[in-house]
Amino acid sequence: MPVQEYRRRRRTPALSWFAILTTVAWAVLSTAPASGAGSPPEPPASPEPAISTPFAHHDEGYACYRIPALVTTPRGTLLAFAEARVTDCSDVGNIDLVVKRSTDGGRTWDAMTVLRGKGTRGGYGNPVPVVDEVSGRVSLLYAYNAWTSEDGERRRGSRSLHSMYSGDDGLTWTPGGVLGPLKPVDWTWVSFGPGHGVQLRRGAHAGRLIVPGDHDTADGRSGAQLYYSDDGGMTWHLGAVYDVPDDEPHPGELTVVELVDGSLYVNARTTDLDSTSHYRLAGHSADGGLTFTREGFAPVAGLAAPPVSASLLRLRATDEGDPRNRLLLSAPARPVPQIATRRRTMTIRTSYDEGRTWQSTASSINFARAGYSDLTELITGEIGLLYETGGKSPHGTVKFTAFTVASLDGGVPRHDFCPAPRPSGGSSFWGAADRGPGVVRAAATVNRRTPSTLPRSSPIRRPPPG
Repeated sequence: MPVQEYRRRRRTPALSWFAILTTVAWAVLSTAPASGAGSPPEPPASPEPAISTPFAHHDEGYACYRIPALVTTPRGTLLAFAEARVTDCSDVGNIDLVVKRSTDGGRTWDAMTVLRGKGTRGGYGNPVPVVDEVSGRVSLLYAYNAWTSEDGERRRGSRSLHSMYSGDDGLTWTPGGVLGPLKPVDWTWVSFGPGHGVQLRRGAHAGRLIVPGDHDTADGRSGAQLYYSDDGGMTWHLGAVYDVPDDEPHPGELTVVELVDGSLYVNARTTDLDSTSHYRLAGHSADGGLTFTREGFAPVAGLAAPPVSASLLRLRATDEGDPRNRLLLSAPARPVPQIATRRRTMTIRTSYDEGRTWQSTASSINFARAGYSDLTELITGEIGLLYETGGKSPHGTVKFTAFTVASLDGGVPRHDFCPAPRPSGGSSFWGAADRGPGVVRAAATVNRRTPSTLPRSSPIRRPPPG
């Protein structure tokens, strides 16, 4: 049976014609790709304010929250995941895996659910959620390790890979077991992501779920790998593997996106801290994640960032009716090039050529210390960002914000015209009747389409099971 392709996007209520014309003007004037080197845009007067703080340090029984991951379900619910670190922000210690749900675009969050770890000794982490758009199932892959204390120093034990899933929009979760075959016997370290996985929409492998990871081997090699599932997340397999001697620059903490030609673009943190121009690495897979192309991973010139986990998101695709392609990448900027590890100024970068080159947008998200992040597209067509921040540290608290494309490019303010509309008849789910002319016109405007053109994939929510 062919896999049904979905695209979750683009829903807003009716706008005034003034707002529509203002937005269209900004679409024309502020979002064209830069030609040539050009000058960088002027910094914005103020960053995008956080809408909410799903996980605050020293709150709800935990000293520190790290490693955010974020997805939007087919029903429009946001699921925010994090590592909840019990006593401090150390990478080694008692670490629980937690999630919160939001049904109003991230403005408020339900009570926190502890998925794994509560009351036990060990570290559960590196959450990678991935959504099967056909079934609505949300799979969550994560890693676990025990730890010991020797001479007052915590030492991490052997690392294993696990999964769990939700079939009811993140309300309840079922353990999926240990994923032993995903860790070859000669791997001494293994992890997922972190950040969201993707589902392929194009080509022979449409419907396949992809989750990235990294590893070390017993013979001194380090690198990256991709995992895949062809049954909606019920079973997982090890696919592409790339590694080099661990004293050479190698990729870690990968993020992945599908390109319009059906291949995968993988962007990764690098271990090379001495380079003055090559801050991140990138690789490709042309066979649905089974292998990496023979070029392996190469530096991405001009993408200045500290060593950190970033996030990729496809925003526009020419094969889905958009006039141009557009990828986004979230990561701290590198405002002080001489300090290699400084994590500050969360910034969104744009690529109009499928990851070959990157440029900064007109907006920064947060000028303060900031660390790991994850991107998703909301049911409204806004872009959601879950990111680490803190006072004297780039982490400890996890905040959420959202913004429109126009705002990202320096245009219309963030939420003035893009609230989540309520379904008709008091229902919790969207149906065809909700696609009135005003909604179509508003969605078309927000997504840079002409008001007479129906959005290619209006995000109509599935009715509840049963």
